[in-house]
Amino acid sequence: MNKIYQKSFFGGKNAGFTLIELLVVVLIIGILAAVALPQYTKAVEKSRAAQALTTLKSMSQAYQAYYMANGDYPTSFEQLDLDMEWTGNEKWYSMAADTRSNGDWSLQIVNEPGYKGVYIGRLTGEYKGGGFGFLPENPVGLDTGSIFCGERTYSGIVLEKDANSYCGKLFNATFTKTAGGIRAYQLK
Repeated sequence: MNKIYQKSFFGGKNAGFTLIELLVVVLIIGILAAVALPQYTKAVEKSRAAQALTTLKSMSQAYQAYYMANGDYPTSFEQLDLDMEWTGNEKWYSMAADTRSNGDWSLQIVNEPGYKGVYIGRLTGEYKGGGFGFLPENPVGLDTGSIFCGERTYSGIVLEKDANSYCGKLFNATFTKTAGGIRAYQLK
């Protein structure tokens, strides 16, 4: 009596796979996963960064509007005409005048001589220490009033990956210079 799992193909061989065939399939799946995972990680980070850039653009517009109305830059979020739902205070840049965070990102107003502006930086994850900034008066050689990509080197949460791993590789940004504890990159 033939059992169901022993049905034969043409030629009389038993149906099923050998151990070698199964190992080859598992190896191929492993190779495909190893190739796809880094691309997936980059895509997820770009998506998170797009949300952060949207927040930073809104913040920089409110920051500039305050300057135009008052002739001086704001030092706190309360001075801005902007609803800020983030309630944490974890700093990405240690010299910030005011900070709001949401656990993953830190949004900050900086009011240091020569470094007045708004920053948003990663607090967690593979790319913690990477972020973006807006400096209306730009001391680091970027386009004045533009948003730039940055990698913290000290004075806050430092990017532990190699230089250029966040801004250059993920966003195709061009390195400009290191100043104020940050490697600054011009976004394209």
